[in-house]
Amino acid sequence: AKEYYMLDVVLWELRRRRKAILWWTIGSVVMTFVILALFPSIRDKAADMNAVINQMPKELRGLKTGGAARIDVGNPAQFLNSQLFYITLPMIWIILAITRGAGILGREEQEHTLELLLARPIARGKLLLGKALALFTELAIVTLVTWLVLILFAPVFELQIGIWALTLATFYTGVFSLSYGFIAFALQAASTLTKRAATTVAVTLGFGGYILASLSSLTDWLEYPVKAVPYHYFDILSVLENKPAPRGLLIYLAITFALGSLAAYFGFRRRDID
Repeated sequence: AKEYYMLDVVLWELRRRRKAILWWTIGSVVMTFVILALFPSIRDKAADMNAVINQMPKELRGLKTGGAARIDVGNPAQFLNSQLFYITLPMIWIILAITRGAGILGREEQEHTLELLLARPIARGKLLLGKALALFTELAIVTLVTWLVLILFAPVFELQIGIWALTLATFYTGVFSLSYGFIAFALQAASTLTKRAATTVAVTLGFGGYILASLSSLTDWLEYPVKAVPYHYFDILSVLENKPAPRGLLIYLAITFALGSLAAYFGFRRRDID
């Protein structure tokens, strides 16, 4: 019976979010397709564009390239990294992940329906797991459809990057974006104190970390503080170039999901419901 109710929680969340999932998927797909379609014309003018971009102030160039010293937009891997994977897809997916991570429990509490769910024969741990699986599934749907568009249309627009490299780049970008939503989810579940800061902490780590990581090459004093933000380790260019995923990124993801799971599970089991 408990497994049935946990699955029921997942299906209920996906059913009531089906229109939102559709629109988030469309938005992600449209942005991806447009960026892919721009590559042939950009590649033909790459020399002129590179000259302009590489002469931009470091702080402006870094916001698109992650602090890279130079960029070649005629190179498929560098083009996809700078135009799609470093900022465009993560920002769309991080916004989705944080709003869902903070709201998937918060909405139930605000509407006073969480007590009704807990009144059913389902343990708090199972309810929490069902909510987390719904969050994961929603992000997975958007990521999977976007990946299919990448795989199908990258060759059409002459972006010669292997399927495996595109698959790994999309996967790591999806999981990286999801991690911010999971931070919000874990803080929302852990205690009545941390839930008040759930969205603020996740947004600060996501968008604040992006700005800090992008501007870190400007000054030496940011060399050590930037190592505390996840975006510092988000190097998808290496994945697109068939290199191993950055160790720092893998460590961050493992720690975030492990500690977040523990905090959410043990905190939610004993905290009061508003």
